[in-house]
Amino acid sequence: MKPLRQLKPPPLQKWVALLFVLVMAGFGFVQSVHVHDAMAGQSSPASHCSLCVVAHSAVLISPAAVAPLPAVAAIVFAVSEPQLQSRLQVAPSYIRPPPQSL
Repeated sequence: MKPLRQLKPPPLQKWVALLFVLVMAGFGFVQSVHVHDAMAGQSSPASHCSLCVVAHSAVLISPAAVAPLPAVAAIVFAVSEPQLQSRLQVAPSYIRPPPQSL
């Protein structure tokens, strides 16, 4: 089992993660309340604001490229007859000598 201090992330990593969460929340808030007062009555998106251009741009959908299938070569294996008899030259009881007593 690992000690508890090895499972806790370092304090710097916690602060960096908290900073990124706050930045993302800030950008989400700004994007949700972003309005141009002069152009609020118009139906066209504001083309001078980069935030508005990104928010109103459509995503380009492109088809996924398909990789060609690999060529499968047929391999013929030589089939041998099953071995029905043992080819052991020494009887199984004589494979290893008895243990030596010291």
